[in-house]
Amino acid sequence: MNRIILIGNGFDLAHGLGTKYTNFIDDFWMTKLNTFIDSLKNNSLTRVPDYDTPNYDTFIYTDNDISIYVKDYQHIFQSAEIVEAETGFQTFCNFISHFRPNAHQRNCKFNNLFLGQISGKYQLEKWVDIEEEYYSALLNCLENKKNITKLNKDFKRIQILLQIYLSKQIEKKISLNKNIEKNMYLPLLQADFIEDINENKLDKVFFLNFNYTSTIKLYSDCRKDVKTINIHGQINNPSNPIVFGYGDEMDDNYKRIEKENNDFLQHVKSFMYSRTNNYKELLAFINSDVYQVYTMGLSCSTSDRTLLSTLFEHEHCKSIKIFYYNRTSSENDYLDIYMNISRSFKNKEKMRKLVVSFENSIPLTD
Repeated sequence: MNRIILIGNGFDLAHGLGTKYTNFIDDFWMTKLNTFIDSLKNNSLTRVPDYDTPNYDTFIYTDNDISIYVKDYQHIFQSAEIVEAETGFQTFCNFISHFRPNAHQRNCKFNNLFLGQISGKYQLEKWVDIEEEYYSALLNCLENKKNITKLNKDFKRIQILLQIYLSKQIEKKISLNKNIEKNMYLPLLQADFIEDINENKLDKVFFLNFNYTSTIKLYSDCRKDVKTINIHGQINNPSNPIVFGYGDEMDDNYKRIEKENNDFLQHVKSFMYSRTNNYKELLAFINSDVYQVYTMGLSCSTSDRTLLSTLFEHEHCKSIKIFYYNRTSSENDYLDIYMNISRSFKNKEKMRKLVVSFENSIPLTD
């Protein structure tokens, strides 16, 4: 029997990489704040005649993402302080508010509208939340006849910024976790299966890496009968570009989207998978023999439901084992992942047979 190990962002986090969405967006806004401050120091803002008054001048800082209107900044800059808030975006907004031309109006305008949509929503914590936010914006374009070309351009900009950020993260030195390695290559356990297994010999291991990083190479290099597919692509690899979008063709609204022009399908994962042979290699593997699925750091959300449904409901899938994350000494994410997995099943009875119980599951890391 083979084993397919699904590698998600929690796997990178377990190795000390700052790859959470909140890490990225906080870093983005603190970097943007420093860039704005440099513009103030260098007097590189542009004067805005429309705001001219006898009392003060108004200037503008602008780039691909935002525009900031400021008043009399040379005087105010001397006393303005950076006060760290709960998020990088709040810290940024608090600082630029010192320079508002009108005390009762915000002085930041988003040139990237999708960036504005996600920056102000503090409940967004995971990359999948951003993908689902994009899908929500896509439906909004459909229902309200909004500019889909602008949305796609803005979303593409987020992809570029993500790759820039992750390029810095992968420079960090990381180490192999012996406990994770041991669990990856454990013999097959009868307790993980409803059906009897004739032997506990593990044949081949297939890593399906949903991350854009290469942390998994610590566990796969120099091993026989191990294959890795970076199904969502890799940063800075034109031969395997990143896949960032939405992958739930089972959603009720998807049929409506399909009836629109191709711009509405530009960031649907199924179409992005066609750029490489990764998906076909995955299909060849699951068709070759029976297998068990491990989930390590993957939330199994609806953003990847089309692919996960193919894996989970395949006749060769005989077990799904969740390696959960302990949030506290008394709280973990096992049930959250289980419930997410359930959304990829049409046959709920089969799901209950395949998913290994919490009692027989173990955390990803101690």
